[in-house]
Amino acid sequence: MKLFQANDAEAFNEIYERFKAPLYSYFFGLLNSTMAEDLLQETFLKIALKRDTFRYECRLKTWIWTIAKNNLLDYWRTQDHKMLNSFDQLCNDEGEEIILDSNDSQEELYLKKVTKAQLKLCSDELPLGQREILFLHIQSELSNQEIADISQVEIGAIKSIIFRSKVKLSACFKRGGHL
Repeated sequence: MKLFQANDAEAFNEIYERFKAPLYSYFFGLLNSTMAEDLLQETFLKIALKRDTFRYECRLKTWIWTIAKNNLLDYWRTQDHKMLNSFDQLCNDEGEEIILDSNDSQEELYLKKVTKAQLKLCSDELPLGQREILFLHIQSELSNQEIADISQVEIGAIKSIIFRSKVKLSACFKRGGHL
């Protein structure tokens, strides 16, 4: 980040390459592909324009995800937009869910195989706030504390939201796609 703040273009390229896929997946999980790409570009533009505001009081990853989340919130506010969901990034070609880590004990609530249609239908039924925090948890590799800081929600609430979201999705998957 110090190199990037000193206008080193290669440092920006490294930051871009490190964060573009998870940020795109985050936006894509909550919006359509065109808007995901637009928000990704806007986020990196804001990162570039605000690079001098980074003060090393938090981790670079937390700072970038905060910018991304705020960018998404700005989009929702200005567009009065109902989220569109596309889940191709969460499923492979056979429709098997691939992002969620089955080694994480909380992740065991998910079924091993979920079709894209089931994932979309079930996720659409989650309240917006639950869906957003769940996607932050899945896509960002941020800790629960970092998600709490970004979302300005207590860590206990973050843990509860993630747990409840997973329980609701798991129950929906078991019933074949209906919450």
